[in-house]
Amino acid sequence: MSEGAAAARGRASRPSIREAQKASTFEVLLQAAAELFVERGYAATTIEQIASRAGASRATFYLHFDGKWQAAAALAERRLMPETIEYYQRLDALGVPTREQLRAWLDDALGFYERHRDDVVVNRQAVGLEPELAALTPQFLGRCADAMSGYLARWGEDHREEARLRLSLLIIQLTDFVTDWVIGYWQTDRQVVLDVLLDLWTAGLGLHREPGTPGA
Repeated sequence: MSEGAAAARGRASRPSIREAQKASTFEVLLQAAAELFVERGYAATTIEQIASRAGASRATFYLHFDGKWQAAAALAERRLMPETIEYYQRLDALGVPTREQLRAWLDDALGFYERHRDDVVVNRQAVGLEPELAALTPQFLGRCADAMSGYLARWGEDHREEARLRLSLLIIQLTDFVTDWVIGYWQTDRQVVLDVLLDLWTAGLGLHREPGTPGA
């Protein structure tokens, strides 16, 4: 490649000043939204407040987001989804886990919600108020289920729909209950929570079935 061609290629791959500024503004707005959602609650936070915190205008906010809900979606995608997918992949990598392994995994899952308490609370508030976010729930469940491809494969094609339903119900249960638990709606000892979840997930995943049957 000639020196001129290499330089041209470098310029093409390098973001323009305008693109860099746009990305920077997006980050500042997203950080402002994250702070205000925690400080004031999702419902009480306005677009004007987010723009003001970011040192921008309402019009600038709408250059980057269709609405407040989209900022909440971006935060969930960035702060919650990567680790969520990763811990379902870790469960799948265990194959057919022992009760001890499954309990340890559930303990890690509780830890995830404890570490991300503010983010999961904001997400709960936003989903409850924004139809656009609520409509993304099937996509969220699908991505989590797809992270457990080995589990789904063990059920075979004839029972794949049942396997996905089992996973979806367990994921909804875990997400909703543990969010309530970290908020403090359930004043239940952590070890009791783990014991109950362990029984539910063992049965729900079909781990109680005899070897050779679907899901075993």
